[in-house]
Parts: sequence; C-alpha cells; structure tokens
Amino acid sequence: MNGVSIIIPAYNAEQTMAECLHAVTNLRWSGDLEVIVVNDGSEDGTGKIAHSNGTIVVSHEKNLGKGAAMKTGVQNARGDIIIFLDGDGAHDPQDMPRVLAPILTREADLVIGSRALPESRVSVSPLTRRLSNNLASFVISVIISFLLPLATLFKWPAKYIKITDCTSGFRAIKRERWQKLHLVSSRFEIETEMIYEAAKDKLVIKEVPISCNWNSQLSRLSILKDGLRTLKLLAGKLIGDIGGR
Repeated sequence: MNGVSIIIPAYNAEQTMAECLHAVTNLRWSGDLEVIVVNDGSEDGTGKIAHSNGTIVVSHEKNLGKGAAMKTGVQNARGDIIIFLDGDGAHDPQDMPRVLAPILTREADLVIGSRALPESRVSVSPLTRRLSNNLASFVISVIISFLLPLATLFKWPAKYIKITDCTSGFRAIKRERWQKLHLVSSRFEIETEMIYEAAKDKLVIKEVPISCNWNSQLSRLSILKDGLRTLKLLAGKLIGDIGGR
C-alpha cells in the first residue's frame, strides 16, 4: 500500500475513542489512508468502540505500554508513511496535513507535532506538564546536539538542534526510516528515544505547530516515573555508544 497509516495506541480510552476516530475518519485526504487502533490490554470498552467504527483493531491481551503498542501498530501497517496519534482526544487530526507536509516535500525524516511552538494552539496546558516537558526537551536537545556527536565521533552539528516537545505523541515518519531505528523501550520513553535514534542515524528532525487539548487528567504519563525511565534509557544508550564507537 502506497499511502499513510495512522496508528493510535490506546489504553482504557473509551471516553475519548469514539470522538477521536470520528475526527480521523472525517479527514479530507485524497490518498490511501488506513487507521489502526492498537488496544493495549484495555479493561474498558476501548476495543469494542474501535471495532464499531470500522477501523483496524489489533489487541494486546495485557497492557504492554505505549512503545509496545506503537511497534505493534507499525508491524500491522501497510502505508509507506506512519503517523502516530494519541487516543486520548488531545490531538486534532485536522493537523495531519501539516505534520505530513515536511515528509512529503522531503524536508524532514521525522516530524514532531509540537505543542510548544509560538504558532501552536493549546487549549489546556497544565503548568507541571508544560515545565517538565520543557526540561525534558532541553535535555534531549543538549544530548543530540553535543553529547551524541561526541560519543559517536560523527561530525559536530553546525548549530544547536532545538527540540521543543519531545513527548508529543503526534508525529510522522517514513516506514523505512522507522525500521532502521534501534528502539528498545516499550513505554512512554519511546518518544524521546525516537529523537535520539533519529539524530544518531543523521535523520532530519523537524517540528511543526499543532493544536492540542493537553488535559493531564486523561494522560497516563507519570512525570516522575516516566521521566526517570527516560533519563536512565538515554544514559544507557550514550554509554553504550561511547563503548562501541
């Protein structure tokens, strides 16, 4: 299939799933498009709702984590371009053309829909999540701009690579690019790991503004627990790259 696969990882998302899928299926898109919901061991009606909307549904018997759900989605996708979209209703699927554009024009290999650019439209923005995301984005920016080039001995970047929203779940990548990323995480840290691996493979990363309802009550991300997991993962990867250079 030459086209786009939208992958929606979902865990206990029955409150938002129907609205999310309604918005996706009403997209004005002229090319081939498939929608895959990965029901990650939900204990509510997430899978039933997804099936009733006529989308492709792949289910995990138990909850394996967002990263595992994303990987399962790609394994079952047929499109040349993969778009990841959260199932908690935070994203507006109408932003999909904007997220896709840099890939279609070959300006970027990985496109992140950012909630932190000046043009981004965020209706709910909890202070703690915004600050933690800013800090995490600064850390990954420093890592891929300075520490990763030093660890792997490849050409020092011409300028600071600024990432403003490393935890955004709205992103696009070509399938062939995804398959070359060495992704080991199975939970929320996969989003930051994608950035690290993309930079390591010298892929062009671009952010575009999106609209978002950043409702912390619907998010299952733990700022402390998932933040520590991400730091541990990145530290391990850096140490491994230094040892293997």
